[in-house]
Amino acid sequence: MNNMNCDPDNRILTSSPTSTTSGSLSQEVDHLLPTSLAAEELQLALNKEATEEELLKAINRCKDLVLESDQCSVERKWLVRHLIELRLRLQECQEAMNDPQHPRNKSSGVSKRTIRGHHLNLQPLLRSTASRYCDHCTGAIWSVVQAWYECEDCGYSCHHKCLAFIIRECAHVVASERGSYELDICPEIGLSGQKYLCAECKTPMSINREWSETRRCDYNGLYYCSACHWGSSAIVPARVIHNWDLTPQPVSQASLQQLRVTARRPLINLEKLNPKLFTFVHELNLVRRLRQELMGMRKYLLVCRKATEDHLLWKHVDIPHLIDTSDMYSLQDLVDTNSGELPSKLHTLVDVFSKHIKVECEICRGRGHICEICSNDEILYPFDATAYICNECNVVLHKHCFSRKDICPKCSRIKFRQEQVVTENGNDVAEE
Repeated sequence: MNNMNCDPDNRILTSSPTSTTSGSLSQEVDHLLPTSLAAEELQLALNKEATEEELLKAINRCKDLVLESDQCSVERKWLVRHLIELRLRLQECQEAMNDPQHPRNKSSGVSKRTIRGHHLNLQPLLRSTASRYCDHCTGAIWSVVQAWYECEDCGYSCHHKCLAFIIRECAHVVASERGSYELDICPEIGLSGQKYLCAECKTPMSINREWSETRRCDYNGLYYCSACHWGSSAIVPARVIHNWDLTPQPVSQASLQQLRVTARRPLINLEKLNPKLFTFVHELNLVRRLRQELMGMRKYLLVCRKATEDHLLWKHVDIPHLIDTSDMYSLQDLVDTNSGELPSKLHTLVDVFSKHIKVECEICRGRGHICEICSNDEILYPFDATAYICNECNVVLHKHCFSRKDICPKCSRIKFRQEQVVTENGNDVAEE
């Protein structure tokens, strides 16, 4: 695990050798079967139904071919890789003979397993160029020959032989039960608080000044061993909420899977957690204003027959919570806000919905308002940036008109009528 690095999506990748001028050409043909070995491929094929005896013969034949081939040749590279696959297939065959529940046995019927909340599905034996590692033993998964499972909820991957030893709870279950993020920045309790044990697998962790396997997770502040913390990095919600810091931090595999599962869930109420952030981050304040406009437009579109028939909301809105509320954000929303992608998307939605309400649809256009103060012919809508909505009577006025007059004409009429009723009732009582 020491020779691994992470890609931008936090997937673990093996380190690649240094590239040379001839290296790129060899990599292009490296994965192809050499023509000189085409006849041998029929004898060395990785047949799913091959017996232990057939696999042993193929391994011996492959060893002989390795010795006969030239050093550093394409043929030798292919043969060595093929020898490894044959040995792994032999190991799988021997495990299947000792385990009646092994997926290689047709009568096992174990294509799905449910362990610690994981809904694990048996994966097909396919050639794949993507590197994948077991989340339990950290060993490489050879998808060509090894039986392995993957959780459909959190992406947890493991060998068939590691199923009985799974310790980690499904990230989907943990996130659903908790319902929120850790809001403190790296709430460290120290190794002594963990009794010098790994936070996940409870393996004793040695403390050495020169070298130590202990690794801290920046999300929950706990310490893990190298088998549970692969050095992956992710954006930590607490740092974003309090400091608008979107720099990826080292996190454990369990925390990484939880953050991936909840990345698009609206779990962050910025208005409640850190309202001052809108003052310092211009893009965030812009997103809030655009979302408030979209919420007002949504009320028009929900009662519009034409918009319902054209499925206007379904066609253009792929993230429902963006127009349902202006307070709740997902972690991905904040990342997209920082990159400028979310403001651009919201601007497009505002333009589409505004065009329908103000230009294309007569029904929506007829639900506009006229400012009672200036009596201008301009049609006002509650979601307009220039509109002011009275908190008492919900009348729509121009902002500059209301600030100049500082009184709502409709509220004045209502108050005047109430006073008239009180006066008339008083006169009637006096006459009686």
